[in-house]
Amino acid sequence: MLRKEALFADFALLGVNAVWGATFVTMKNLLNEVHPLSILFWRFLIAFLVLWNLSRFRGWEKKTLKEGVILGCALFGGYLFQTLGLAYVTPARSAFLTGLSTIIIPFFALLILRTKIGRLLPLSIATALGGLALLSLNGGKGGSAVLWGDMLTVFGATAYALQIVLVEKFAHQNATLSLVTVEMGTVTALSLFFGLPFTLKIPQEPRIWGSLFFLGFFATALSFTVQKIAQRYTSSVHVGIIFISEPVFAALFSYFLWQERLTPQNILGCGLVLLGILIAQLGHS
Repeated sequence: MLRKEALFADFALLGVNAVWGATFVTMKNLLNEVHPLSILFWRFLIAFLVLWNLSRFRGWEKKTLKEGVILGCALFGGYLFQTLGLAYVTPARSAFLTGLSTIIIPFFALLILRTKIGRLLPLSIATALGGLALLSLNGGKGGSAVLWGDMLTVFGATAYALQIVLVEKFAHQNATLSLVTVEMGTVTALSLFFGLPFTLKIPQEPRIWGSLFFLGFFATALSFTVQKIAQRYTSSVHVGIIFISEPVFAALFSYFLWQERLTPQNILGCGLVLLGILIAQLGHS
């Protein structure tokens, strides 16, 4: 039975990563018209309201509130830096750099969960850094703005890695809906606080609200609830293997919906990043 549950968790997380892959193009288009912190505020407010109506404070405890806030702070850092970085880089590039979180996960897993670091991690880091160099050394194209975007995105990847490990630590001990509701509420509050007065501006166009609803409901409320449930049946390191698919989905969506074209150097860089991520995860298998 446990094996079936683990298999179901893997497919559920794969679906979540497909949805998250589509968000890079959605976010990139929104950034042309909406401030980054305003996007985060409305996205997570929608998610919070949906989850609030589902949870209704059932099973809420002080422990859930505390750990939900911790998760929310880590998640806010991830989305803040990723969104700011996305203003300077393309959707596919952002996704591949965000994928570096799976290489960072083992370090947080060691510190927080006392999980041993895989023997192949040094090789995976060297491989991924080689890919990062190919992505960042763009022949002068984009200049310092692109490098700044790369750095912000890697900061975001670090925060995501922390959030994934903390989910494994907290998900088994709390009611899923209550935990994720507090987490989404925390990100909403932080976005509102740091984004004033941008977050007070209400978008007017239905097209923008359509994108925000997709981000808030499908890519946040639904996806993070599924993540919490699925991680009850698998480890954070194993989740990292599945998360390799997110930049692949993002690249496909970016190619077909945003007409992004990768140069041979970019493709090689992306391939090395993916290979580095895969090596890191195989070292734990």
